[in-house]
Amino acid sequence: MIRIYFISIIGAFLVSLIVTPISAALARRFGAMDLLSSRKIHSKVKPRWGGIGIVAGILVALLILRLMVPSFFELLEFQHGVKRGDTVLFTLNLGEQLAGIILGVLVIFIMGLVDDRKPIKPGMKFLIQILAAYIAMTYGVKIYGLSIPGFEAYSFFPLWIMQIVTILWLVGLTNAVNLIDGLDGLAGGVVAIVAGAFLSVVLIQNQNLSPMYGNQMKLAGIIAAALLGGVLGFLVYNFHPAQVFMGDSGSLSLGFLLGCMAVIGTFKTTILAVLFVPILLVVIPIADMTLAFGRRLIKRKNPFSADRHHLHHLLLDSGWTQREVVFLVYVITLIMALISITVVGVKN
Repeated sequence: MIRIYFISIIGAFLVSLIVTPISAALARRFGAMDLLSSRKIHSKVKPRWGGIGIVAGILVALLILRLMVPSFFELLEFQHGVKRGDTVLFTLNLGEQLAGIILGVLVIFIMGLVDDRKPIKPGMKFLIQILAAYIAMTYGVKIYGLSIPGFEAYSFFPLWIMQIVTILWLVGLTNAVNLIDGLDGLAGGVVAIVAGAFLSVVLIQNQNLSPMYGNQMKLAGIIAAALLGGVLGFLVYNFHPAQVFMGDSGSLSLGFLLGCMAVIGTFKTTILAVLFVPILLVVIPIADMTLAFGRRLIKRKNPFSADRHHLHHLLLDSGWTQREVVFLVYVITLIMALISITVVGVKN
């Protein structure tokens, strides 16, 4: 599997590295530009659509694996029925799960491309995000339940709770990454750290899992590797001073992929790993999103409207430079990632 992870990282990195400048040129050609405003940090109009390079890198890396690596094809063929007694509760099919993730992220990605050029109303964006989450869920990307420490049996959610919890998780993560995309290299760097940490968790945890759960973790690890490579290729052009921004096509897609990756990668583990580890990995964007939504609701504003009161804005107003703020967030995210890796390592 190390070879597959390596191919995913390198393939996604190279494609993203090549496509990102092209996507910037396309953004200039079609007017997908980040204009200046009172809440913006940058002093020059810059192209968005950097998400094209990231998503292209991820999808091409997965396509390369599908066409050229037999073991990846075999992994996607894996399916297993989960039973309670003689009753089959559901069937896990990794090929279908990956198809659902790709279809869902394409919905998010296309919406982001349109929104980067001509803003879509927040309510409509929210509905489209729910649609994307529902598509992924239909193909098996679901939070089926919880395994509570001290209890051997797996506690399955009723269908309606499963659907609500899954959609809330996917939509929440989608917006969490989008909300911290306010400084050069910030969102991309955080996602790269999270993806790298999650890949480490997969490598540690996968050694002690049965084939069913181990294969789930392998698929999550492959997505994490492709995510890491795609973001690193983009960051070459996005560190301060940025040449191109990822735009909503990038940040929303990354958040959605992180959410899907966490769902399929933590199925049938203890509640600690199901909830605590993924939340630790994305604690900064989740905290920032929660505070932002609460702040806007208190002021009776649309919770999805933009403002200039995010964590990075407050630090800048206090006299920090962009590089200092980004470095601070990187360090905090890295600490959280190391804690997550340690938790899984001790548990195993």
